[in-house]
Order: sequence, then C-alpha cells, then structure tokens
Amino acid sequence: MSNTAGAPIVAAIDLGYGLTKFTRRNAHGAVEYDLFPSVAFGVDRRRYELEERRSENVKVVSFNGESFVVGPDVMSRAASSSDFGRHLDDKYYESAPYHALMRGALAYMEEDHIDVLVLGLPVSHFRDPGKPAALKKAYTGKISLDGERTVVIEKVVVRPQPMGGFYSLDRQIDGINATIARCPQSGLKPLADWNQLVDTMTVVTVDPGEYTLDWLLVNHGKPNTDVSGAAGDAGRHRVMTSVKEHLEAKLGRAIAPTNLNRLNNSLRTGAVFKLDGRAIDMKDPEILAAARRAVRDPVSIMMNGIKGAWDIIDMVVMVGGHPSHYAEEIAERMPDMPIYVPKHSVFSNVEGLQLIGEGVAQAEARVAEAA
Repeated sequence: MSNTAGAPIVAAIDLGYGLTKFTRRNAHGAVEYDLFPSVAFGVDRRRYELEERRSENVKVVSFNGESFVVGPDVMSRAASSSDFGRHLDDKYYESAPYHALMRGALAYMEEDHIDVLVLGLPVSHFRDPGKPAALKKAYTGKISLDGERTVVIEKVVVRPQPMGGFYSLDRQIDGINATIARCPQSGLKPLADWNQLVDTMTVVTVDPGEYTLDWLLVNHGKPNTDVSGAAGDAGRHRVMTSVKEHLEAKLGRAIAPTNLNRLNNSLRTGAVFKLDGRAIDMKDPEILAAARRAVRDPVSIMMNGIKGAWDIIDMVVMVGGHPSHYAEEIAERMPDMPIYVPKHSVFSNVEGLQLIGEGVAQAEARVAEAA
C-alpha cells in the first residue's frame, strides 16, 4: 500500500512476550493501531493450504526456511495446546518465533516499501549495544515475508519500549491534566502542551509486560538509563500464576495448561472465566488480592532500582496491556504521586514509537530540502 500524498511511509512495531502491537495505514492514509498474540506456531505449508487458510485472520510467514502461522486467529490452535510458541528466555529477541512475529506484523501492514520503521526493545536489551544494532541490521533492506512477498525498509530506528510510552504523552495532555487536578498535593500545574511537559517534568514510564517489568526515567525529555531497568518474572504472567494458584486451592482441582490462555485473557479484559461450567468473576476481592500479592516484589525491585531519584520525579505513567494492579501498588506506597494510566495503554508504546518515526522522517525531509 503506497502513500498517495508522497509523504514518507513510517511504521512501528512493539513486539513483547504477550502481544505484538503494530501500526498500519488505512485506505485514507491515517495511522491505525492493531495487535495479535505473540504466538508463532510452526506449520506444514501443505496442511496450511488445506486447513488453516479457512481462517481469514492468520498469516503464514517464513524465516530461515521454516514456516510459521501468526495472527489473531492463531489462538484457536493454542486452545488445544500448552505450547504457546514462545521462547521465554533472554534469547527470545533472537529466536525464530520472534522473527516470525515481526514478519507477521509487516505482512499485516500491507506495505511494499517503508521509509522509517521504529522498533522497541526492553530496557535491559537496549542497554546492550549489540542487540539494537543486530535488530537494525536484520530489518534494513529487502525483507522476505513468506517466500513470495517482500518489503523494502530504508531505515530502522530502535528505541527502548517504554520510550514509546513517554512519547505517546504528546497525545495525552488532557488526561495528564485531569490526573494533575486529582493530585493537588503534588504542586503541579496544568500543562499547556507537550513541549512544556518535555521542558519541565521528570517522568517514569512503567511497562508491565507479559514476563518482565520495564521502567524508564525520562528527565526533561532525556532518558536516564542509570536508574532505568527491567525485572524478570515480574510481569502479567506472574499475576496469572498467582491467581491460578489461588483458584486451584479454592476449587480443589488443578487448572490444566490448556486453560491458561483463557485465564490470562480474562485477567487482561475483566471477562468472566469459565471452569467446569462455573463462572468466576475476575473482580472477586480474593482474586484481586492474589493479583496484588504477585506485583509487590516486582514493584519493590523497580522502586529500589530508581533509588533516590524518586524525590525529583513528577509523575508515573503506566503503559502496557493491563497495568492496573501495578498502578494500585505504587499508589499505595506513594499516595501523593500522580499516576497516569492512558485509556488505551496497550498501544501507548507503539503509538509513541510511531511518533518518533514520524519525527525522524520529518527531520530527514528538512535536511534533504536544505541540501
């Protein structure tokens, strides 16, 4: 899909353990946000041709000679399997499933040419210079998606995932001002615009992912990596495990691995979780207490990691798919701290990464005009 206005094509991907978020342009050229589960199953191409093409919302992609099926409807396969198609270790961002998911996101964009692609990495990975460099190299140039389709990517920019969450605040000034108004003890005044936020505020962006908790301190627009970081076994999977163990003790039966995806979705969305015909309300106080117990240690790790910088921090911004338990735990420890949770926090990182890419494209266009 080309941009009829002739402006640079900019896209962004925020690929985490749990969800793959990406931007794409609609028929009118406006940027939209979409997502699918970070699940990539190996697939026999012949079986796919006969069976899986019946689903309208999966893509078959290839990497290093292997074929994978990815997309929203892939979870219909996961429902009958305890293998979620993930490599849940430090090598995840180098694994075949990761690169399959990247190709899936690129395939859903339906672009043949991208001028600027912005990608996010967890803070801990970004701090290793070799990892963003390798990712940039892997996605610059002609990328084969499925052995037939390709996309040419001119420039790749890699940023810490929570930096995207910070840049998304450009679109959130009204919501931030409403949060400031609810916290008069903070001494903050309403912001006129994004520029004032960048010039005057110190913000911590907190991103509870599926398996990690990332945080990034941004002081007057500049990230401070000395007090930013990530904690493993500290994300939503930890919350799900705590709730699962609570339910197993209460019901007197084990919850099979095949039910974990549904349980995770219920926790994320608040939908009722059904088990043996019994409807379990995710807002049950006992379940909420189990979830809060799971986030206490991760929040402690984050707060200790930020060290004495808390005294200069003006606001905490929560991003990610389901940050409410973490926000509540932080608020209990620091009742005077403004904590802002965007309405569509699941897209905060990818929205900000898109804005970073648009800024890069505009800057390069100005340079080209001046030349």
